[in-house]
Amino acid sequence: MTNPELFGSMVDADSHRTRRLFLKQAGLLGVSAVSFSAFLAACGNSSASTSVASDLTGPIDMQTLIDKAKKEGKLEAIGIPPEWANYKETLETYTSKYVKVQYQAEAEFSSAQELEVFSKSKLHAHGDIGDVGFKFGPQAVQQGLVTPYKHSKWDDIPAELKDPKGYWCTEYWGAQAFVINTDLVKQVPTSFKELLEGDYKNMVGIDGDPREANDAFMAVYTAALATSGSLNSIQPGIDFFAQLKKKGNFTVARSSIANVTKGEVAIAVMWDYLGLSFRDQLKGKPNLKVIIPSDASIAGPYVSIVNKTAPDPYAARLWMEYIFSDEGQLNYLKGYAHPARYDSLVKAGKVPADLAAKLPPAEQYTNVKFVTDLKQLDAAATALNNNWQPQVLGQ
Repeated sequence: MTNPELFGSMVDADSHRTRRLFLKQAGLLGVSAVSFSAFLAACGNSSASTSVASDLTGPIDMQTLIDKAKKEGKLEAIGIPPEWANYKETLETYTSKYVKVQYQAEAEFSSAQELEVFSKSKLHAHGDIGDVGFKFGPQAVQQGLVTPYKHSKWDDIPAELKDPKGYWCTEYWGAQAFVINTDLVKQVPTSFKELLEGDYKNMVGIDGDPREANDAFMAVYTAALATSGSLNSIQPGIDFFAQLKKKGNFTVARSSIANVTKGEVAIAVMWDYLGLSFRDQLKGKPNLKVIIPSDASIAGPYVSIVNKTAPDPYAARLWMEYIFSDEGQLNYLKGYAHPARYDSLVKAGKVPADLAAKLPPAEQYTNVKFVTDLKQLDAAATALNNNWQPQVLGQ
């Protein structure tokens, strides 16, 4: 579905940046089973807590949250790496203001892996908060893994971007983009059609396995929209990548900043805010250009969730209050992610002009679409899970 009101004002000034580099360089699917198990073992030794009390559903006044969070003494963050969506500044500021954040670099899990952490917490409490792709919020509710909390800025969030009972809430979103190494790519593509037709041998990559990583999933879904013009089936996107691989243009190398730097991925299909962050970090070595493809781009909301068996329930809710505060939302924008409260920030005159000037032209976002129909997303995920291996990787 398209959301012109939400998209229009966000885009008019800006947008973008970086998020979880899901699967920490331990192969295409990320963290190994050994490191995953080791992380779970290290995350705490308390028994699973009971269901959240009704007085924790929010909002809770800040002083109460601060006092109780300081007694807890920590926040256990899952799937929130510093290099994603300016989380480095967010994590540092939360720590300096409130309590320390326990975060392990090897635990940069995909959305699916984050839910696995929460699931294991039922027996061995660990992990307070997570940041997952849009479709994983409802999945977490269905699996009974999360607890509701309506933060104090709840009313600023569009209804389609939050759970009505408070179980999950979009904190920011990105749009699928081409991140192009212009030192290697002389004929810069502006559409999916050009990716298939051009001479881009072993250049085009996505951000991990689309069956696991939300960013990569949306890259395939966007390709479907570009080739068929419809969100009703992801199959045209699977077909597109099968054709791209058959031609030799697709590489299974993940579009991590390391692979982009080395030139192993010269054209990455991924979130705009990731590409813009890479551009800033690499400072011309190599030179990167970020383009929203002209034939399709899907917007991907990421949602915050609180573990139902969180060992630090007040620190978790304090985190929610912070990331949805003006300061927290502007932190996302500094990382080029589109904050969910962008409209209210603009109306309050709180978006710095110099920050807005760093973003891609607003007109590139005219046709970007949101997909918030969970049935569509579920159907797309099922088709991708069934067909990606035999039809794309199996060739």
